[in-house]
Amino acid sequence: MSAAAEISDVLRDPVVVAACSAAAALVLAHSLWPKLRDFAGFRGAVNAYRLVPQAWSGWVALAYAGAEAASVAALVAAPLQPGAALLAALVVAIASGAVGINLLRGRRDIRCGCGSAADSLRLSPGLLARNLGLLAVLGLAAATAAGLAADAAPRAFTLLDYLAAGFCALALLLLWLGATQVLTNADRVAAPSRRTHSTYS
Repeated sequence: MSAAAEISDVLRDPVVVAACSAAAALVLAHSLWPKLRDFAGFRGAVNAYRLVPQAWSGWVALAYAGAEAASVAALVAAPLQPGAALLAALVVAIASGAVGINLLRGRRDIRCGCGSAADSLRLSPGLLARNLGLLAVLGLAAATAAGLAADAAPRAFTLLDYLAAGFCALALLLLWLGATQVLTNADRVAAPSRRTHSTYS
């Protein structure tokens, strides 16, 4: 079998889209809950990015949290539909764009507002790379879902498929959490050096 045929088979396998969609839903839900629990803090993080007027930050924060909640609901309700993955990808792309713009401005010493334990993370290229990894997962989910939609006779989903998708989703979630912990540890190590630099500068 040629490489092109193998790729085509992957893009028509429901396990791939189910695993990617489930993992993305878990990641986004993990990020959403702290924002809702401390909305004032999230609004402050949005304001710190300085991408919109301060008076708009509350509405922008509310709109983003709503879009994130909608993307989680879409991924759970319609995991095999490309639209669900594309909506989630748009949400992640907006956040990644905000991080990228502030990195280009040289504004790294603000917290990301990512939610959960990563909420106090400062902006960094590593944070952007982590988000791009999630975008890649969502892109694969959208491409696979589109391939399934184009297939006149998609393969039936079996119990083994559910188990495989669950294990793959869990593995992807653990990779995300591991990357977040590495970034958190690196940020804590860098914090004393930032304070020392500001003291002697």
